[in-house]
Amino acid sequence: MRLFERALRRASLPVAMSRGYNPRPQISLPAPLGVGIRGENEVLDFELSEWVRPEEVKQRLSSHLPEGIELRSLRTVPSKPDRQPRELSYRVPLLKGHPVTPAALEQVLRAEELIVQRTRKGNARPINVARFVRDLRLENGSLHILLAVTDRGTARPEEVLQALGCEGGRHYLESSIERTHVNLSSSL
Repeated sequence: MRLFERALRRASLPVAMSRGYNPRPQISLPAPLGVGIRGENEVLDFELSEWVRPEEVKQRLSSHLPEGIELRSLRTVPSKPDRQPRELSYRVPLLKGHPVTPAALEQVLRAEELIVQRTRKGNARPINVARFVRDLRLENGSLHILLAVTDRGTARPEEVLQALGCEGGRHYLESSIERTHVNLSSSL
């Protein structure tokens, strides 16, 4: 968020500010990334206080982004759209000796219940990740995961890997998980 706040400010774009005691730029990430997960094709929403041509916004903003951060597309949407993440796609390169087979993928996709333990603030609770898994495929040594996002949350890619019998550091590297796409619902 700070990176884009600074880039928008340096590009001298008229970013709308929140109201109140501590005004902040109107910037949001509809689907923030988990810590340690790389992102490709991420979505950033920001609001301008006055009209600027999209081509000009893209050109000005792109010139103030650091190396490795690329603005691939930009489009205008009505003010305050109801854009919620609907699906998240991940790619996880698997290490040699992983237990993932086409039969294991089919079993997970057909399962009505896949309970994993989610730990948050020292408290573990069971989560049924089966309701979130939309698709799994093994391609070129990588596991591709498509997860649904609902009003009750979503699964984490590590939880799906756990349900498949994979262990971080042994069958995959946590630092190699990459989110490849965010599919948004929209009021458009």
